[in-house]
Amino acid sequence: MKYEILKLINQPIFSTIQDEGRIGFEQFGVPNSGSGDKISFRLGNLLMNNNISDASIEILYGNISFECLNDTQICITGSDMSPRLNGMSIKMWQIVNILKGDKIDLGSSKNGLRSYISVKKGIEIDETLDSKSTHSIFNLGGKKLNMGDIISSSSIHKKNNLKKINYLRNIPDFNETENLLHVTKGPEFSLLSDKSIKIIENNKFRLSNRMSRTGAQIEGEKLETRNGKSDIISDGVSAGTIQLPKDGNMYVLLEDSQRIGGYARILNFDTLSLWKIAQLKPGDEFKLKIISIEEAHKRLNNNNNIFFKNNVYTEEKLKENIFYIEGEEINVKIFGENNEFIYVNNKPLKIDF
Repeated sequence: MKYEILKLINQPIFSTIQDEGRIGFEQFGVPNSGSGDKISFRLGNLLMNNNISDASIEILYGNISFECLNDTQICITGSDMSPRLNGMSIKMWQIVNILKGDKIDLGSSKNGLRSYISVKKGIEIDETLDSKSTHSIFNLGGKKLNMGDIISSSSIHKKNNLKKINYLRNIPDFNETENLLHVTKGPEFSLLSDKSIKIIENNKFRLSNRMSRTGAQIEGEKLETRNGKSDIISDGVSAGTIQLPKDGNMYVLLEDSQRIGGYARILNFDTLSLWKIAQLKPGDEFKLKIISIEEAHKRLNNNNNIFFKNNVYTEEKLKENIFYIEGEEINVKIFGENNEFIYVNNKPLKIDF
């Protein structure tokens, strides 16, 4: 059964329904689509006790407003867009109870690019090729959201009487001043000139304004091949592939990109860096580090241990302790068998006694 839970009451910049992605159809030329920042997306579902792949709302840049049509619960993760409930600030990375008639507003992103709104039991929408994800160009699957659209779920949730609530020990940091992205060598890496390899290893790059869910141009000192040619016989590509077009600027393929291309595939972003790119804005700078495939697997495993292994912490819902220091509200909670976890303004900090 479907329950209408949210109504979009303004025209967003760019928001879609996304899940884990459309897996298993790339050999037919169908892109994966799916959420860009898998860490934030998955953590939202884990906090809600959903299946990790349940569909959520992916919001780029912010500035989106909803009216609540039924009592339910939501969780907002990813970029901080200063979410508000009926004009009052609400916390991210935590379950929030909303009632029929409530208004939810997200402003501009303070850090990162994408936020995710997870709802109880996930968003209910018809699947296309085993996925609810939206392809941003073809409108395949889910939905690109517009003013007046209704979001439905298979569950509503009356006023919260739960004695326990989920929290996270570790939350992604989108405020890093130095962005280091990791890449592996692509099939045509050997075509690069020695000068170009040194540029990749030593220079800074930035994302251009030419950016969408299909891909992004990488600006910086131009690269060149040994023979001056960057064309290849069209071959397979995937999200994370970095191509070198004729203009010498690298181009990274993202979630909704094609699955065949005719430019040299010089590098590939590792999985973690691909997810990190999803939170970079046009103009953000970064450096590249070439690593082995084995190192890329190790990085992914370490990340999974941090964010997806025993990261969700269920505790008694305590009365909040609120202090005011020089007019600023400070919210403090302490959890753990030995009081080893302290939350200050919803940001966890592990301490040892």
